[in-house]
Amino acid sequence: MKIKKITYPLPTDDYNKTLVHIQDNGLEILFGTVFLRKGRRIPLAGFSKHPQHELSIIESGSVEMLGEDNSVVGCLKRGDVVYIPAFEAQAGHVLEDTKIIYFLSRIQGIP
Repeated sequence: MKIKKITYPLPTDDYNKTLVHIQDNGLEILFGTVFLRKGRRIPLAGFSKHPQHELSIIESGSVEMLGEDNSVVGCLKRGDVVYIPAFEAQAGHVLEDTKIIYFLSRIQGIP
């Protein structure tokens, strides 16, 4: 058993704080928190994609999410839960200082 307190990165730190990273028999799980400062674009340019499936909970703030054509596809707000499939392009504009709890998972060798 592992017990961790949920803490967030400081505004002066990198925006992502991994609290738990497990790799076991081809299973990978990452659990952590993110702090996004108002006015920032994530990523700074283009779109990010990662090999894990993502579930995130918006604890506070709001982020305007963008489609690959840069159109607005939704606005994440406090209390929302979002699922992003592996390798789906993601980007957004941070409308308010935002705190997020995330869970990433994948089985090695399976997209």
